[in-house]
Amino acid sequence: MIAIHPVHRRLDELQIKVDRLGGYHKLSLDEQRELAQCLKVNADIVRKLDELKQLSFIAHVAGDVDWGLELASRIEEIEVKMI
Repeated sequence: MIAIHPVHRRLDELQIKVDRLGGYHKLSLDEQRELAQCLKVNADIVRKLDELKQLSFIAHVAGDVDWGLELASRIEEIEVKMI
């Protein structure tokens, strides 16, 4: 399954509208703000998942099973929100 967060769906909707209208500048001010907010949320999700996955690898290399399980749980908490 490919995870799609609700913010990714909204980014897709906004991009479709941009394509139809002919540019980002043609979005309403509210839509431009929403686009910026969606991009920020997306960046936060990517950074957090990357950080947790890197830590998970370190836990694996260190042989720390408990820490690895804790990190896996935190990763799953984020990924479960992606439908």
